Amino acid sequence: MLSSRYKLVLQFFVTFCALAIVPSLYFYSESQKIHDTAAVAVEQSNRNKLEYSKAELQVTLTKINTSLRSLASNGLFNQAIVSPTESNLNALKEFWLLVTQTQGVYAHLRFLDTQGQELIRINSSERVSEIVNEERLQYKGDRDYFHYAQTLRPGELGVYGIDLQQEHGEYVMPLKPAYRIIIPVALNGAVQGYFIANLDLPRIYKALSYKRNSANLPSILDQDGFYLLTNTGDPIFGNVIEEHRESNLANQYPTIWSKIKTTNSGTEREADTWISYSKAELSHGNTVNKVIFVIRSDANAMSDITRNAEINLAIQATFLFVIIFLITLGFVTWNYNHEKNSMASKIARAAMNGMSAMVITDHNNRIIQVNEEFTRVSGYELEDVIGKQPSTFASGKHNQEFYMEMWKELELHGIWEGEVVNKRRDGSKITEILRIQTVKDKHNVIQFYVASFIDITHRKELENRLRELSERDPLTGLWNRRKFDAEMSSLSLKTKRYPNSETATLALLDIDHFKRINDTYGHDKGDVTIKEVARILTNHLRETDVVARIGGEEFAIIMPHTPLNEAEIVINRVRTAIHIETSLNITISGGITEIGPTAGNSYKRADIALYESKTLGRNQVNILSVVESDSIA
Repeated sequence: MLSSRYKLVLQFFVTFCALAIVPSLYFYSESQKIHDTAAVAVEQSNRNKLEYSKAELQVTLTKINTSLRSLASNGLFNQAIVSPTESNLNALKEFWLLVTQTQGVYAHLRFLDTQGQELIRINSSERVSEIVNEERLQYKGDRDYFHYAQTLRPGELGVYGIDLQQEHGEYVMPLKPAYRIIIPVALNGAVQGYFIANLDLPRIYKALSYKRNSANLPSILDQDGFYLLTNTGDPIFGNVIEEHRESNLANQYPTIWSKIKTTNSGTEREADTWISYSKAELSHGNTVNKVIFVIRSDANAMSDITRNAEINLAIQATFLFVIIFLITLGFVTWNYNHEKNSMASKIARAAMNGMSAMVITDHNNRIIQVNEEFTRVSGYELEDVIGKQPSTFASGKHNQEFYMEMWKELELHGIWEGEVVNKRRDGSKITEILRIQTVKDKHNVIQFYVASFIDITHRKELENRLRELSERDPLTGLWNRRKFDAEMSSLSLKTKRYPNSETATLALLDIDHFKRINDTYGHDKGDVTIKEVARILTNHLRETDVVARIGGEEFAIIMPHTPLNEAEIVINRVRTAIHIETSLNITISGGITEIGPTAGNSYKRADIALYESKTLGRNQVNILSVVESDSIA
């Protein structure tokens, strides 16, 4: 018996060494490569960020180019120039205001007469967009960019470089870069004025970050090395602002700057700083602006990559040697008990093929083993969960039908993969990509379940947050026009497919005399009024109703499973509540219609009904049904 034990120990030792020698050489070789590959990784990562930002900026400028040509030549603009009545001018201003709010790339939209006097101006920022009243319009005939505009041919799109934004001859503080696109507007063979769009470079710049991480934003420099836009705190426009004169890459890193002047792209190191750069030509119409994209990485970036690589290598080595240990144990034990060894070998192979976090259960689905990654991700130690079922981790997110389908798939095919929401030891939710596979004996009877998963919680939270932000109106927190259009399209398709079962109603609401509020109390009070209306709508409508702000003072309400007569009662109740509960006792007008199989037609009917309410004296709600619309047509 003693000899047999010594033999098993010796066999275990020899087998383990034989299996471990090749992985040991491999990990030794990999450890030598880590520092060599770290530099390449930094350079490749920065190159990806630079190329992404360059491409994203050029795509944005191309879209803006197309949009501005359309704005400068549309019929609404021409009508306002030919016949500058108050109605035509107000219609154009409201249209431009909507453009700045929806596109989010303009700081100003302006129309100057041939002498340089502003006739129309829209100001826009991340928080608010406004129509500038006549008293605040400025004379720009003495500005250099106006003289440049006079050199352009009618209809030609020109760009007046990148400089600093000024108001009344003074630089706007904090400093804001200005990038002006100018189009002379000609009618009847003569130039009538100049359409000028100031791009909101800081807002456009924020969208250039690789993978939407602001830390990945490159600095943008002019050909002389002065910063135009930066995410690193360097003062901008040292070529204009005297106290910023030293903020220049040529002064900061002279050796690297000499390389930048002679090459189009690359990565260079000076002291403990890595600088990756790439030159770009930003074409806009017939104008080309040359800039330099730069990303700085300090020595910590290299050490971070090295440290993570070394940690990952150590984790891989530990995990592999544990697996080798299990395989060796299984192989040696196989000589003692063939059936048991065969099953242990299958468990070891399943463990090697699994994802980083792993749970093994027996044929009764009770936990018998977990690995270190599982403990790190979930917070549970083996002694906390051994003998328990994986349902211990259930978050309540999934219903019984979900788990029934999972077990059915496992029984039929022996494997299941999908996305699951579970909970950690501290009660927090964790979203996983989960893979479960069965291990069967020679009689095809399930003996073990091997589950492995990857934690994707952070990615899911980021996706959901971005989706929510893209569909919310920043002022009121209601759904925006994008979300409203999507809901209308969805309901219209359901109505088209199930015309007898899907009943939904659309209501359009508009604040009466809203311009008077802005003119009398100011735009801040106007914003407060809009937020008050949004709050009242939210409080007085059902959770299933879709409430959206689709314009400056215009709201839309989608009421599923609601006939017209009920919708009229609800909207009139809301109309009364708004008059009573708002600080200025405002009134609203509304238009209601059914949601039909075509979203556009439904919106037009509601808009006609709203127009009728306005025409008949405001502070009322009118209905235009499909039947009435067809009879009128």
